[in-house]
Amino acid sequence: MTETLRPVLTYIQKHHSESVTIEQLAKIAHMSSSYFMNCFKQNFGLGAIEYLNQVRIRSACDLLRNTDRSISDIAFDTGFHNLSNFNRQFRTKVGCSPQTYRKESVLS
Repeated sequence: MTETLRPVLTYIQKHHSESVTIEQLAKIAHMSSSYFMNCFKQNFGLGAIEYLNQVRIRSACDLLRNTDRSISDIAFDTGFHNLSNFNRQFRTKVGCSPQTYRKESVLS
């Protein structure tokens, strides 16, 4: 099953900054949306949108460490459409705010 889902992972890596839906990902895997969601979770231990958000957060971390772009620009450029959602997701996944992450990465 992992081979069937590999094109989905590739798509997420290439298009994480865009709006991505379960329906799009299911179509890439040639599955119904509900079957795709079950298969993805069973194979990777998390939902497809959660995985997508992890990819987006990793990309944001890289931009926070390596650029001086604004946090809101980074949020929107990594696929988040709402700054407060970005901040909440970032804090949940990384354990601190984007601003704190940037400050701590500069000190390292």
